[in-house]
Parts: sequence; C-alpha cells; structure tokens
Amino acid sequence: MSLLFERRSLPAPLQPAGFTLGNNWTGETVTEESALEVAAVLACVSLLADSVASLPLRAIKQIGDRNEPQGIPKYISSPSPTVTSYELIHMLVSSLALHGNAYGLLEYKGGLLSSITPLHPDHVTVTVVGGGRTYTVSGVDVPNDNMLHLRWFTAPQQAKGISPIHSQRTTIGLSLAMDRHLAQFYGEGATPSSVLETDGDMTVEAAKVLQATWEAQHRRRRRPAVLSGGLKWRSVSASAADMELNATRDAQVQEIARIFRVPAHMIGSSGASQTYQNVEQAGVQFVTYTLLPWLRRIEDALSALMPNAEVVRFDTSAFLRADTINRYRAHQVGIASGFITPNEARNTEGLEPYVGGDEFFLALPGAPMAGPGIDLPPAGIDASPPQ
Repeated sequence: MSLLFERRSLPAPLQPAGFTLGNNWTGETVTEESALEVAAVLACVSLLADSVASLPLRAIKQIGDRNEPQGIPKYISSPSPTVTSYELIHMLVSSLALHGNAYGLLEYKGGLLSSITPLHPDHVTVTVVGGGRTYTVSGVDVPNDNMLHLRWFTAPQQAKGISPIHSQRTTIGLSLAMDRHLAQFYGEGATPSSVLETDGDMTVEAAKVLQATWEAQHRRRRRPAVLSGGLKWRSVSASAADMELNATRDAQVQEIARIFRVPAHMIGSSGASQTYQNVEQAGVQFVTYTLLPWLRRIEDALSALMPNAEVVRFDTSAFLRADTINRYRAHQVGIASGFITPNEARNTEGLEPYVGGDEFFLALPGAPMAGPGIDLPPAGIDASPPQ
C-alpha cells in the first residue's frame, strides 16, 4: 500500500482586491529586498547568520566509543574560488531565514567532492517526481547528487521549506507600512512646529514679514518673545495617535524577533530587557533556544557529505564562556580532577603551552599545583603525594 496520497487544498480565504503572492492585508509588497528594509528583519537575519558563521567547525571521526578529531575538508574550508567558509555558512543561514530554503551546487573531480557554490533560492525550482525530487537551476536540470538542499520549517510531503517572510508577510508588511507613513509624515508633512495667532485681519504680505521676523529672531535662539497687537504663540505637539504609533513600532520589533526566535534585547528593542543573571547564562539561552536548530540543519547537511563516518560539529564554546574568574575556576577544577591538561586549558585561553603541561594529574589534598619539575601522581594511579 502506497503512503503517498493527494493533498487536499483548503478553500482560499477572502482576500482584498489586487491581492498577489507578495502582497498582504497592509497592501505592502513583501519580498526579500523589501523585508530587509525593515531594520528588525535585517537585525535578526544578520544576527543569526553572523553568529552561526562565526563559530568554528570541527570534523570528528567516530570510531566505536571514541571521537578522533579530523581535518576540515577543503570543500568546506575553501568551498569555491569566490566563496570563503564563513561566507558559505552565512549564505546558507541567510537563505534559510529569508526563504526557508538554502541550496548549494556540488561539483566533483575524480569522483571526489571539490567545491560547494551557494545558489540563490529564486534561481532554483524543485519538482516532486514520484517519491523523489528534481532540481532546475535557471532552466538547467541538476542531478540530485549535485545539489545540497537545506529546509526550514517543513510539513510532511512538502518538497520545500516554508519561507518566513512569506508566511509572516502581514507582520513584516505592517512594519513597512508604518515606516512609510512616518517617512512621509516627516519628509512630506505640512505640520508646523508652532503657530502665531491673531483675531485681527492680516494681509499676506504682513503675515510673511511676521513669519520671517519671528524666524530671524528666535530660530536656534532662546530670546524672550514680545507679542503685540493681539498676537498669540501656540506650540504644535505630536498627537496621541503619533505617540501611539511609535509604541506600536516597538511592538512590531518584538513581533519580528519572535518570528526568528531571537531575544528582542539582542536587536535593540527598547521594550525588552536583559534578565539573565550573567553573560554565560545569556549565551546558553541563545545557543539552546535560538541557534541550535540552525546548527543542527547545517551539521546534518555537511556531515552527509563527509567520508569515512566523519561528522561536522560547530564549537559553541565561544557563546558559553563564562566571565574570567568563573572560567579560571572551571579550568582549575578540570585540571585537578584529571579531566583536562594544563596545556589544554591554556590553549582555550589562547596561551602558549609549557613543557610538562600535556600530562593529566590528580591534585590530591595537600599536593602542590602542576608545573615543571613537580612530581604529581598521574591520573588513574593510586599514589601518595610527594613528601
């Protein structure tokens, strides 16, 4: 019995006149380019892409219960003549965050993978044929073995991932509409900062002279004003609706941050605050709830290209590093318990190794600290400390 079946389409909701794929209830067209005009979208996408691309990549070969470090293949460390390793990861995450899909063209030489070239999602067409997928890049068919395809939120039997900017186009469109309204208000608006009023009649020429005199006397100055002839000065302040619009704009920033599951305080939202106890806890929260799904998608995709049971893993220790004193205490505990060597701790801090620092030791009660010329009992041996 085949598990494949035809998906039923639900009736389309009522849509405004002129509604197209890129439009939404606000009337704004939401595309990759227009979405990046929203500062919150650009901040979220760049934060995700920069954070993931900045993490070091580790290649590991799994041999039984042991993990042996391996060298990063050249097609990852130098994906193509025009793309660096950082740019490859950055482009994959950016494409996923904006389009829900990321593609890479795989090229082989002598049966071995030699390069990975990122492709723009708009240039790739995915077609479901039977139980598989076929790819077309700018009208040219590409074999499945030559295509790297990563997907964001994906429903069962769906060939492509859902695009965040498409599924949330109304939220992003609302931000575009508010930005456009404010730009027109301040750029093209005719609302003055103040008004000079009088109950008497005044000719156009007299009004122009009064306006010019007032500006000449008080612009960028704070001199006392003298009014005569029944003149009154009245300030024109922003309306309550305009003040509420500014508050709504900040709420939209938090909405967009929620789409990408980015902590709002990390993109500068004034309505969000840092509530973590320390920097290390903030890093743990960011890696666990924001970055981890993105990391796993890329790790799985690149690991599928690795030979000989090798896998690729991101080193997230940069985000999980504590403050200086707690970090040094962690090194001390690790060295004293025989978990790490002194040179491994020094390497973590970017310091040069020293002679004798590559051995594991157990710091028993009363024993001196590890160092050159000090005969500490090696880990795993029941020995008494030197007298």
